[in-house]
Amino acid sequence: MPLPKLSPLQSRLAASLFASIMLLLLYLFLSVPNFAYAADVDSIQSEDHNHEQLKHFPLLDDYHELDLRGEEYESEFFGLDRSIIGRATTQPTPLVNNRIEDTNIPLGQSFFYVFTNASLWGNKSAATPGLPSQIKLNNRRLVRSDDPIYRLEAEIGNDEEESELMRRQGRPGPGTNRTLYITVTTCDQPTTNKTTTPPPQLKLYVSQSPNNTNPGPGQDSKLQEVITLEGGYALHEVNATGDVYMSIHAQNATEYSTGVYSAQIAASIDAPFHTYWNSTDPNLFLADSDDFSALLYTDPFTSDATNTSLFAKWMDRAPPYVIFASDATDTSLVGVERSYCGLKTKAQVQASRPGQTISNIVTGMTSIGNLTLPRQQFFVNGLAAGKRYNVMLAMEGNSTNSGNFVVGGGGQVFKQTQFSMLQDGNCAVIYDLAFCDQTAYAVPSNPNIFPNMSALAGFYDNATQSSFANFEKVLAQIPCETTQSAQYSLARNCEHCRQAYKSWLCAVSIPRCTDFTKGSPWLQRRAMGQPFPNGTFLPARDREIAKLTSGINASRSARIDEILVPGPYKEILPCDELCFNLVRSCPAAMGFNCPQAGDIGFAESYGVFPQLPGDDSGRILNTTCNNPGTIYYMSAGGLELPSIMLMGLCMLGFLFI
Repeated sequence: MPLPKLSPLQSRLAASLFASIMLLLLYLFLSVPNFAYAADVDSIQSEDHNHEQLKHFPLLDDYHELDLRGEEYESEFFGLDRSIIGRATTQPTPLVNNRIEDTNIPLGQSFFYVFTNASLWGNKSAATPGLPSQIKLNNRRLVRSDDPIYRLEAEIGNDEEESELMRRQGRPGPGTNRTLYITVTTCDQPTTNKTTTPPPQLKLYVSQSPNNTNPGPGQDSKLQEVITLEGGYALHEVNATGDVYMSIHAQNATEYSTGVYSAQIAASIDAPFHTYWNSTDPNLFLADSDDFSALLYTDPFTSDATNTSLFAKWMDRAPPYVIFASDATDTSLVGVERSYCGLKTKAQVQASRPGQTISNIVTGMTSIGNLTLPRQQFFVNGLAAGKRYNVMLAMEGNSTNSGNFVVGGGGQVFKQTQFSMLQDGNCAVIYDLAFCDQTAYAVPSNPNIFPNMSALAGFYDNATQSSFANFEKVLAQIPCETTQSAQYSLARNCEHCRQAYKSWLCAVSIPRCTDFTKGSPWLQRRAMGQPFPNGTFLPARDREIAKLTSGINASRSARIDEILVPGPYKEILPCDELCFNLVRSCPAAMGFNCPQAGDIGFAESYGVFPQLPGDDSGRILNTTCNNPGTIYYMSAGGLELPSIMLMGLCMLGFLFI
């Protein structure tokens, strides 16, 4: 039987009656005494969020906190991608211990974050395997990542006792605080064609007040701290007791209309996730350069040459460092030079870039130097003649691991330094020679004769080794294998003589070369009458002057002029100490003798050690003479006296009291 058809008025009446009945049932249901409002339950709970109370209740981990956030309003702007604009809400994004939060920040906007009380008092991250030993840097050290107190610290007092004290302290007790390391790095920044000045640095705002959960411009300055990034990097340590609120703010610099800021923020209860070594020590030093390549070295990783097992561990492991370099006139790196992700984004020269098939950087471990200590070597090619480059030493992650949930996984950057390229085209860097293994510098060359480094290195090394073979025949006539009283010296033996001769021979047989246009007074002019490899000559007047003195019209070795014909260059002369050490170390019967300063021929044959003040660590980077294996010289203030000498000085002082 069909249902009766209702009129429009009857339909509205039926709907109203049904709704009224449902409201009545809902009222009766909620009025039952067994039910209570959520507000009544919350009102009897303490508002104290101290971790000692929280520990009695099951806590959601940070991943659950992220999943349980409600839907938020997200802004829509015509013509702009959501990944660039981001959220319009002020709801802070929770940060997780040792995890990067990437963000793109338009001009004039802020992004908000929170590191919760639960995360603050959570467990610290597991340590990764560390380096073979601590890396020391100008009175500071990089602590191994497997150290329970992984952190950066000044080396004061007894480090071992201080470390043991920290280990014994363990987790802070009730009512105390915990250090939270907040780091922000700029990976990219907006640009403009109106000025070469870099855009303003991002700002980090930090608050621990529940009354300021969105710190930033316009908020009460008493309830927040403001940290301006420098070089695209900021580290802020907070003595936190609960929730920590943060924001990254980009100033509204309207002239920088192209692009947005790209940044990373991370918080850690273990150690800074990103690190910039705020030290005057770049830990990277130029050995030499030519017109297309440069050779650089780090400081040694250890200082104890007698620890052979530690030496082997360093030499057998993968090199821990990377480098980034850019033309000094390139302004795109200004403002991000302290940021690892910024260097990855902007540096012109690095180990690998998207689409790059051949690396411009060859690196490895080496023990070059008189003390035979492990250090890292970088050979950078593909550079431009006559240019000046900014270069930064860096470390991906903590050297053994990188990325999210790794202590120190965001990378480390050292102080920027510079080096210059040669431009005359007749000096070339060689290194890793088989015999003269300490030779690592630019030598006279001619790319028309030896177009690659290995052939040029073989030309010099083979000839030097042949000369050394003749010396060995003479040394064999000396009674080396005899009693100590029968030897030619009580202080030196044949092995000392052999090593001294090798060092001297490599220095005088393989001249150190630089551009003829260099004006330093200790440089010696060579081969002035020859054409440059490109066929050009010095002015006629200079060539006429050169004919009067063989020392400036030829190279140190006739073989260089006969085969290479390098053209005019200047030589950094061998250090006179190499000759003096040879005379002291070998038997007088061999007839070695050295000219003294002021003697005829000395100025054209030998240079002297630099006597200039060094840097903060006593290094003298001004190479006034060539001593193979020496990356830089140490000033007297930077040298440590041997313990025996110190004892002798103390005894003398006692006698004169």
